[in-house]
Amino acid sequence: MKKKIIGACVIVVMMSSCFTGIESTKKITDKDVEKITQTKPEQVASKSKYNSVEIDSFPNWTEGKSFEVADDNLKRVLQPVAGGRMDTLSLKGKELKYVGYFEESVLDNEPNVNLRFNDGTNEYVYRTQKTVQQIKEGNIFLQVPFLIDLDMVEAYRALLVGKSLYLRTSIWYNDQGEMIKGKKYVKVKINEVTTGDKVFPLRVSFEADGGEKASVYMSTKQSSVQNRMFDNLFSESDIRLNFPLISDENWTNIVNGTVAMDMTKEECRLSLGNPNTIQERPTYDGLQEYWFYTDGMYLMFFDGLLKQYRK
Repeated sequence: MKKKIIGACVIVVMMSSCFTGIESTKKITDKDVEKITQTKPEQVASKSKYNSVEIDSFPNWTEGKSFEVADDNLKRVLQPVAGGRMDTLSLKGKELKYVGYFEESVLDNEPNVNLRFNDGTNEYVYRTQKTVQQIKEGNIFLQVPFLIDLDMVEAYRALLVGKSLYLRTSIWYNDQGEMIKGKKYVKVKINEVTTGDKVFPLRVSFEADGGEKASVYMSTKQSSVQNRMFDNLFSESDIRLNFPLISDENWTNIVNGTVAMDMTKEECRLSLGNPNTIQERPTYDGLQEYWFYTDGMYLMFFDGLLKQYRK
């Protein structure tokens, strides 16, 4: 009886092992994704001169320095000097000029810096809650929320307008500021640099070799969000030259953000970016690898080549 029980257990274990070896799905972590897909060429170190533009910070501002209001939420941090209601005031798109500062102590604390701005009609105050000494000794780059420094815009305009570059992103914007599907790794000529929005202070307009006109939003060294700096968006050299083994047909797919059967994982990654998750599924024929994207698209690879996909 005892031998029968032991034998039955062995059979169950063997059957279980066989089932697991073929049917189970292995969950791959983010670290595994990085190993499998390697490093995206568009995630480059921010070392170019275009990422290092320096502009003056307070207290080096001179009277008359200009800023553009990027968002009406600015009224939450400004106070009118002459009183009145800020909640009904719309300042977005208007130009404010810096007209000086004064120091003010609250409850016998050290005097804090209050910045003064004028829109041509009214004067406003922004309370920094910092002293001049704290700003100087802490080497603080003082910024007022929702204001875009027009000296910075002009500095980038002087650097970029007229230059021919290569795009790293397919996220383009039309004249109305609406996101559109574009092409990446194509040559463009920079036509203009203007103010952006409250997150990305620069809008860089361009014309592609094919005649398409669009723009991208760009962050700067001083931005709170820096994932769209110059080196994340542009290259000064032709990116195609880095991938001589990719066929012209597959490179066209990559430029247009599409895939085709038998493309390699590297080619698919260049076209669509890194997947959100990856799963490996063992089969009797070999290992299948599935890439899943947040928009619902998935790719299935076998022996490293694309064999099935869903848009």
